[in-house]
Amino acid sequence: MAAIANDVIGIVAIYVGTQQMDCVEGSSIQLPGRKNNRVLTGMKTRRAGAYEGGIVKATPVVGTGDNVTSMFDTVRRGPMQVVCDTGQVFSISDAFLEQKPTTADNGGKSPATWYFDIYTEHTASA
Repeated sequence: MAAIANDVIGIVAIYVGTQQMDCVEGSSIQLPGRKNNRVLTGMKTRRAGAYEGGIVKATPVVGTGDNVTSMFDTVRRGPMQVVCDTGQVFSISDAFLEQKPTTADNGGKSPATWYFDIYTEHTASA
């Protein structure tokens, strides 16, 4: 996907292992790292550092011939990529699925959440 200056993210492709997940709009990634928690002490607000793991949320769809068992394997921990149409690629080495999602009719939408710690970001320039 070629990025053009001043574009913003419009399309996100998600790969679990080597399989591209066909997802509806609304996918998101929250990178892992330090976060600040507020600590109220009398008349001051202080902060306490904490670590928060990364989260990928997406809604894959289940279609004809898809193997739901392998699509949503909660035992496996492995590679995942989040590819943005603006050139950012987040390569995750240790993603795991929170739980098997509920798959519904009217489009086979299956909201899923993956967690991770280790990633690298690659950015392609315009």
